[in-house]
Amino acid sequence: MLRDAEITIVGAGIMGLCTGLYLARAGRDVLILDRGDPWGESSGANAGTLGILAMPIDTLPVTRKALAMWEGFGEELGADVGFARTGGLCVATTPGEVERLRDTAARQGEAGIEAEWHEAQTLREFAPWLGAEVRAAAFCSMDALSIPLQAGPALVNAVRAAGARIADGCAVTGLEALDGRIRIETGAGAVTCGALVIAAGVWSGFLARMLGCRLPIYADVNMLSITEPAPPIMDQVVTHIGGMLTVKQFSNGSCLIGGGWQGRGDVASNRRTVDYGNVVHNIRLAARVIPGLEALRVVRSWAGYEGVARDSLPLFGRLPGQDNVYITSCVRGGYLTGPAMGYFMAELILEGATSVPMDGYDPARFQ
Repeated sequence: MLRDAEITIVGAGIMGLCTGLYLARAGRDVLILDRGDPWGESSGANAGTLGILAMPIDTLPVTRKALAMWEGFGEELGADVGFARTGGLCVATTPGEVERLRDTAARQGEAGIEAEWHEAQTLREFAPWLGAEVRAAAFCSMDALSIPLQAGPALVNAVRAAGARIADGCAVTGLEALDGRIRIETGAGAVTCGALVIAAGVWSGFLARMLGCRLPIYADVNMLSITEPAPPIMDQVVTHIGGMLTVKQFSNGSCLIGGGWQGRGDVASNRRTVDYGNVVHNIRLAARVIPGLEALRVVRSWAGYEGVARDSLPLFGRLPGQDNVYITSCVRGGYLTGPAMGYFMAELILEGATSVPMDGYDPARFQ
């Protein structure tokens, strides 16, 4: 597995795997390295929410492309990725949140994202399963969900079928630019490549520093909880305008509860654990927004990293000071945008440009 490659990608999460998929399908020799198991970190530990209303306005071009790709992703990969176009409600529970939601919906409307506004009686009629604390909600028919535990194996198998090599347990310990190639030191040996793609999520900053580039990447330790299966409680994905809540019910009846409530841990020690106090707050908020959850038992809670750049926008493009090193990483809602981020990175490497303007995400903005 560890032999030199035309293109090496560090990180076998959704962005790295999708980049590798489209490069391999174009006939390129691709090696994907991961410090652990493919799909074993952020991509495998996230909520699977595909909701556009909660995404930053500045990422809408990427998000729209990604949602279109998710629609046919299962067919493209030849496997069930748990995709369901349920539509989504972004809710507000205080007067201040209502104004923020109204402003966000208006600005997204100007960008071409249609959302229906509901409050008071129309809200109760549209979503009678919402709690009394919900003052207003914006409904977007584009919103959807996917099941990461199904999407991951499907993507890994498709990447391998396309001819890319995936090497797990290969933590990168050193990077060096040598005569137009990149030398990569790992715990399993060394390889060289003609082009390197950094797609390692929260670890991307460590890799960039090995090549003399400092990027302001921070780690959120997001938490999720899954309930026992239950009869239908809700029929749409629910997000919160403050980023405090995501809830969805899967086809087997289990409800997945997440949001911005933080666990404990740090990247340096690779430690992330559940903060049970914050889990309780998260679950209580979910039950107030969707009272039907109150009677359900929580089966499991867990924590996973999410890498975030200082301005919450993607890191995408060539690494400053390097002609043959690229980065695609650290997007709020990275699971949603992952297929598009990988597609555009493959475009950039193969054609020298992307079909959608991505200059605003250039990592050079931090230099």
